[in-house]
Amino acid sequence: MSISDKQGSSNVQGWERALSIGSGIAMARGGLKRGGILGLARAAFGGMLVARGLSGHCRLKSIMEDARSMRPDVDRIADTVTRIEGEIAERVKPVAKKLSDGV
Repeated sequence: MSISDKQGSSNVQGWERALSIGSGIAMARGGLKRGGILGLARAAFGGMLVARGLSGHCRLKSIMEDARSMRPDVDRIADTVTRIEGEIAERVKPVAKKLSDGV
C-alpha cells in the first residue's frame, strides 16, 4: 500500500479530532492576533491542526504507526545479523590462531 493510498484512510477519530479542530482554531486565532513571523507560524500550525481534525488523517501519525509496525522486522534482522556475526567470529578464530602461531 502506497502513502497516497493511506492518506485517504482515517487515523484520527473522536476526541482527538475534536481537540485538533478546537485547539487549531484557538492557535490560529491567537497567531493572527499576535502578528509578525511568530504569529504567522502559530496561525499556520493552527491551520494544520484544523485540517487534521477536519480530514481525520494525520500524515505524521501514519508515519509513526508504520515505523512501529516495522519493529518486529527490525528485531528479526538484528537477531540474524548477531547470529551471522557469531558464525563469522567462530570461523575466523582458527585462521587468526594459525596466523598468530606462525608469526
